[in-house]
Amino acid sequence: MPRQLPQPSRDSIDLVTVLAALADPIRLALLRAMFAVNGPADCAAVAHGVGVGAPTISHHYRVLREAGLTTTTVEGRRRIVTLRRDDMEARFPGLLVAVLAPAPTLHPVDA
Repeated sequence: MPRQLPQPSRDSIDLVTVLAALADPIRLALLRAMFAVNGPADCAAVAHGVGVGAPTISHHYRVLREAGLTTTTVEGRRRIVTLRRDDMEARFPGLLVAVLAPAPTLHPVDA
């Protein structure tokens, strides 16, 4: 039976903690991958290609979950991670899109 790992409630998500979690390049890469998936994803699949070992990835996932950015569900030996889009949008409107969405491509102006 799947179980959800502990995470803060929506109302207790703190902006300083969220920003500290977003400040790390590996966590930012994980979140960008989750943002692109736009739904639940296997933790190992999201972390594929990040270039760090499993213990380090596990640490980064824990920081993201404890900051309130993600939900982690354990299903046997698998861990499924989901970006808490609705909760983040309710607490800090526009933050995830501003930080995680791909930047628009700028085209030079013809002179």
